[in-house]
Amino acid sequence: MAQTFVRKKFKYGRSFKIINWGVQFDSLLELKYAISIQDEYAFLRSRIAIYYHHGAGQPTSYIREGVRRYTPDYLIRHKQTGEAFLVEIKPRAAENDPQLALRREVAEKYIHWRRFDWKFKIVFDDEIVLNRTGLSVFQDCCKLKSNSAFKIWLAQQDKRYNRYAPTYFAKPPRECDIRFVMLGMHSPGCNYI
Repeated sequence: MAQTFVRKKFKYGRSFKIINWGVQFDSLLELKYAISIQDEYAFLRSRIAIYYHHGAGQPTSYIREGVRRYTPDYLIRHKQTGEAFLVEIKPRAAENDPQLALRREVAEKYIHWRRFDWKFKIVFDDEIVLNRTGLSVFQDCCKLKSNSAFKIWLAQQDKRYNRYAPTYFAKPPRECDIRFVMLGMHSPGCNYI
């Protein structure tokens, strides 16, 4: 007799917001992803808001009744190859959530509509791989209990990842960094994130 398994609908738990890194991470999973890519990719966190018609999934510039907003987790661009991705981070348990198919459709239509060179991808928690250093950084972050300990950890990351400008993680990205991640445009004299 064959057994059939019924998947339960995925439900989100309460999010763990981290605001001190210059951006807001809604979960440790999103922070883990940032740690995993920060050496190879420049990234913007939750900067792209896509407005779309609910029924057709078509992007729009006009906000009115029946229009919804979708904000992907990251826009990343490889520092060497220039390849760019609009990224949604999810736990593997959400793999069959119908919202993911809708988000993919909306994001791909938006990319095509705006003629960006990006690709959309969903990254599941079991696909995020940290090297030894990244794992140590992430584990140290998870151990921190107080805000002051977390701020000290952030200051150490500032020194490690931005030797040219102070408090990288405490300030919004520079215009030249945004242009690089969004459009792949290099500006003279700008050291990219």
